[in-house]
Amino acid sequence: MEKEKADYYKTVITASAEIFFYEVVEYLYEHMSFDRAEEVATELHELALSLNQLYHRGTIEKKLLKRKNIYRYILFKRTPRAEVKIIYYVDQITKTIYITDFFPTEKDPKKLLRNK
Repeated sequence: MEKEKADYYKTVITASAEIFFYEVVEYLYEHMSFDRAEEVATELHELALSLNQLYHRGTIEKKLLKRKNIYRYILFKRTPRAEVKIIYYVDQITKTIYITDFFPTEKDPKKLLRNK
């Protein structure tokens, strides 16, 4: 019996999401030791890229329901009291996941509507 091949999607971090990622990383370096900031930044990036498998595990982002695409998010716990939403949508035709934001949950939720 032949094992079914996993259906992998391509993961793309948009230019704006890359900026938001580096804003989070900059915050980490300002508030953590260098080694811990490196570790957390790597974990955040790897979690985002892991969406190429099981992309549907994310929760639908209700604040973005009126948009053209269906946006989802997964949470990354960067500290015991702070999380980052990795926001993305999936293009089923091209089998591509577009990560559009790395959004710290302690920010004003109205800012979530930026650049989508």
